[in-house]
Amino acid sequence: MTTISESAMLSELAAEFPGYEFSTQQTWEGISLIAVRQDGSARPGLYVVITPDLDEMRRALLDSVTLESERPRDENAVR
Repeated sequence: MTTISESAMLSELAAEFPGYEFSTQQTWEGISLIAVRQDGSARPGLYVVITPDLDEMRRALLDSVTLESERPRDENAVR
């Protein structure tokens, strides 16, 4: 198993998901990754993900992006 640095993980995630800000947090079990949507709660959908698992983070964000792309756009929405 290849281990990559925290900064490399954050850089990879930021490149894949530019709509989120990424950071890490020390927890009792180790390090957790945190993703927070940059536009906050201005639109429906996933706002924050916290997990120690890089693959789980990617899956959650990919699922969210897929759901958002399938959602019909409201033409009368405030922008």
